[in-house]
Amino acid sequence: MRETTFEKFEKYNKMGKWSSVGTFQLALKIPEKFDEVYNLFTDKESRLTFDWFIQFRIAYAFLGEIAKFIFPPNISSEEFKNKKRNIKKLYPNGFIKMGGYKFLSNPLQVIGSWVFEQYNLKGACEVSSGDFVVDGGAFKGETSFWFLSKGARRIYAFEGDIQNFEILLKNIKLNKVEDKIIPVNKLLLDKNGISKIKMTGTGSSSILSEEGTEIECIILDSFVTQNNIERIDFIKLDVEGVEINVLKGAVETIKKFKPKMAISVYHKPDDIITIPTFIYGLLPEAKFYLRHFSNGISETILFVNPRNGERNDE
Repeated sequence: MRETTFEKFEKYNKMGKWSSVGTFQLALKIPEKFDEVYNLFTDKESRLTFDWFIQFRIAYAFLGEIAKFIFPPNISSEEFKNKKRNIKKLYPNGFIKMGGYKFLSNPLQVIGSWVFEQYNLKGACEVSSGDFVVDGGAFKGETSFWFLSKGARRIYAFEGDIQNFEILLKNIKLNKVEDKIIPVNKLLLDKNGISKIKMTGTGSSSILSEEGTEIECIILDSFVTQNNIERIDFIKLDVEGVEINVLKGAVETIKKFKPKMAISVYHKPDDIITIPTFIYGLLPEAKFYLRHFSNGISETILFVNPRNGERNDE
């Protein structure tokens, strides 16, 4: 094999490689758990997405980015680049103009929520007019503003990284939506107290590192009680690998309000198994869907809707 070809095979995203190898090992060790999750999904497209997810990850574990040519994502690299290029036309002086709002961000950070609408499954699991929303991992407010554009009444925007949080505050003030987007500079977790976060000022700030800055953490159940919140209609979580921890701290909220949910399930090797299984234990009547919203290994989203009546397996 020519050296240049070998180098092409070796290209991979570091976190993607780690997560893919872990998923492959789990598939060998507990294949029955994968079957159980597969059978949770409501529609055929979700099952096909699940099959693709496992195939792609196993290929990625061995071949890195070349896996895209063997099991192509539903969004091509060319489509992704074209969409990003179109956003740049709305990107003067560091501001993005979308849906009647203007906020500091960049094209890469808005393409998921605003262009591919990765937290929206039309007709099956979406934010409705008047909804109260939890935006876990709000970053600079990109998704919170998208929720507003869909008619959400109030968004509780949790962001732990102080660099991102300061920009979130500026964006809220700039658009005069202080009564609609409530910024919270705390980490959602499964404990109240202090934790550490490795702050990067990007979308990859994480508490999974042993290093970092101390910051207050809170469970969602405590936040809801302390603030006398009377309803939660939608929960979105993209919190860099601690989604299952946040869910464990939100058990009473989920049981009480039965919110619709859009949860990232691509960060850790076992997310695709543990997260659907955990939520099913709380909401066995819910409908479960799976979709993928990128040209690579990230942005696989689990949708859960316990408000649609009986499950339909057709």
